[in-house]
Amino acid sequence: MSDRRTGLREVRERFGVEPPALIDIQALTGDTIDNVKGVPGVGEKTAAALIKTFGGIKELYANLDKIEEAGIRGAKKVAELLKQHRPTVELALKLVRMDTAVPLDVVPDDFIWPGVDETAVEELLRELEFTSLLAELAPSRAEVQGRGQAEAPAVAADLPKIVAELGVAARISLAVSADAAGGGRLQVFGGDRTFVLDGGLIPELAPLLRADAPPKACHDLKLHIRELARHGVELRGVDFDSMLAGFLVNSGKAEPSLDDLYHEYLAPLGGRETTRTEAEIVNALRDALAPRLKSDGLEKLFNEIEMPIAPILADMEAKGIGVDLEALQTTSREFAEQIKTLERECYELAGREFNLNSPIQLREVLFTDLKLSARGLKKTKSGYSTDADTLDKLAAVHPMPRKLLEYRSIAKLKSTYSDALEPLIDSTGRIHTTFHQASVPTGRISSSDPNLQNIPTRSVEGLRIRRAFVPRPGHVLLSVDYSQIDLRVLAHLSGDPTLVDAFSRGEDIHTRTATEVLGIGADKIGREERRIAKVINFGIIYGMGPQRLAGELTIPLAEASDYIKRYFERLPGVRAFLDETVRKAREDGYVTTMFGRRRYLPELNAPMGGARAQAERIAINTPIQGSAADLIKLAMIRLYRHLIDREMPGTMVLQVHDELLIEVREDALQEVAEAARREMEGAAEMLVPLRAELKWGPNWAEMGGG
Repeated sequence: MSDRRTGLREVRERFGVEPPALIDIQALTGDTIDNVKGVPGVGEKTAAALIKTFGGIKELYANLDKIEEAGIRGAKKVAELLKQHRPTVELALKLVRMDTAVPLDVVPDDFIWPGVDETAVEELLRELEFTSLLAELAPSRAEVQGRGQAEAPAVAADLPKIVAELGVAARISLAVSADAAGGGRLQVFGGDRTFVLDGGLIPELAPLLRADAPPKACHDLKLHIRELARHGVELRGVDFDSMLAGFLVNSGKAEPSLDDLYHEYLAPLGGRETTRTEAEIVNALRDALAPRLKSDGLEKLFNEIEMPIAPILADMEAKGIGVDLEALQTTSREFAEQIKTLERECYELAGREFNLNSPIQLREVLFTDLKLSARGLKKTKSGYSTDADTLDKLAAVHPMPRKLLEYRSIAKLKSTYSDALEPLIDSTGRIHTTFHQASVPTGRISSSDPNLQNIPTRSVEGLRIRRAFVPRPGHVLLSVDYSQIDLRVLAHLSGDPTLVDAFSRGEDIHTRTATEVLGIGADKIGREERRIAKVINFGIIYGMGPQRLAGELTIPLAEASDYIKRYFERLPGVRAFLDETVRKAREDGYVTTMFGRRRYLPELNAPMGGARAQAERIAINTPIQGSAADLIKLAMIRLYRHLIDREMPGTMVLQVHDELLIEVREDALQEVAEAARREMEGAAEMLVPLRAELKWGPNWAEMGGG
């Protein structure tokens, strides 16, 4: 359901007609949802132009010979289509028009909803253990927060007493909120009551909030650091974050809200009666979740990785990364020209113009005009799929689908990055992404608003975007990237002698795999043999079977099966590790990383084979990818502390999976680079050495080094 309201102004802006004319436009375009056929090849823009020009369907058909004079694109073809499909249009005109004369035996008041009997529904949901639905039911957030309104906001005269009382509390809990005007409010629970401070009084608590004692708890530490910083307050001494704790005990629920956790851990125990304010709920959640962290073996992960990384991410968000606006605008203009060129080339290859973004028109071009075979292609409710996989397959027999893929790629880069980034640049020339440490079940850090982790790394177009990311004057960007971290983790977890030996000797792992699987000497391994080995190596990690491998390598299924068989024969430790991981996961219901991070997989025992197979792939991948995610976080913590302790002129500005991007003063590059390599490679003791690759340069694209 769209949350946008479409009214008179919106109709006029989008279609250029008055609302009644929408019936005529829809009769021409059809409605796939209601299975109303329109005129093939006539999309929204063409239909709107026709109705705007001629006034309606009746007038349009009376003037078909004048369509070309009206300047309609592809006029002759459109006129022919309209003649050919006139019966369809007339039927559609009846089908899309709402019948407002249906006799009814009811009046509007009969439809007034009396509301949900929350008590009865809640009892039923608890009986059925529908926890997720309970979280959406009651008490609502307004109800939970409403209990806190009993505490009147503090006034300046109260502050000395408040500070004194909180200062001697065993621990305190915080709940900060912000408003559009930047005022905000802070709840502080200590002892046995909550104090509420409006934005203007928050700075008065600065000495207490930046002190290590008493220890503090909150929900979403990174958010609290950011919001309190807006009031000039540094937050320190937080040893518990209910959002991070809730995520660790159930990584299937990303960034659980205070409401989510309240319903799951407090309401079933009568929490509704014993808690009032959000700050009190945070305090109660600490009592409920801390034992779970301990019993699930998550305490060390929580205290040594997740809690320390939150302030670091907050600092990285605040500092942001520099962007060259002129370079970004140039790239956007170049993309626009490239899109126009690709659009023309698509039309030429298709033999006519059509809406490249319309699946309906694209299907007609591919399967009717070009007569490409649809055999073996995915099919949706509305027809054959036109997604990237489909176009990639069709590109083998006709050049137009490949050209369309290029068009889509450039158009997405333009809309997602070169156009979208410009409004996000602040007055200092920097962009501030938001990092999420409790959103990906494997523990990986993700990025949003904007997402800076998905910019392509290998394509020329992706590098053009990356070229716009620059350091401040007098600095360079330093990239520190873990080398083959997933495969090194696999070697450590499996203990396979071949993998361990290869990494310990510093051999190229893909060359070594090629010699083992293909049975040829290292001196005969070329680019193609190494590519095969690389696909196999990473395919094993992601649970790739023979069919998928055959597709990736474009080889017969029997050959792919033989490759996998030989891989496991030569690396039996990997086979044993994978089998034991799935077996234990099925028995325990979850898998763990090197550092104890859990991921529950109830689908391992699902009756559906497809769900089971997917769960097995996740069970194989999570310990590897999750361990790699924990390692990069440990490395960030070590490096951040080193830079701060030594007062080194280097600042971490971005984290992209296995890569750290650091802004470094030019004259300190060597010193910071050595420290970064040392801290990355020393993040953990493993059976194989960790290796970090260093590159640096004037922007994110133009990097060299070693």
